[in-house]
Amino acid sequence: MFISKQEKQYLFDQIKGLSKDMSLAASEITFLKAKIKVLEARPIPEVKKKYPKKPLTDAQRAKQAQYMKEYHAKRRAEKFALEQA
Repeated sequence: MFISKQEKQYLFDQIKGLSKDMSLAASEITFLKAKIKVLEARPIPEVKKKYPKKPLTDAQRAKQAQYMKEYHAKRRAEKFALEQA
């Protein structure tokens, strides 16, 4: 079977392209293997169980709101005092 020079050159170019892609794939595989080893060596952190918050009563909510108002007013006063000094 006869293959023209252009067809032959085209096939060789395709082979070169594939070999370049293969070398890139090989380096990527090496990198990913190293990454897997590093991740497997790390200890797995324990997942803490999340508990739902206890519902607050209206009195507790009002007390909390009052506390936060006083806290923010105190912070604003401190900030204002620092700016004035």
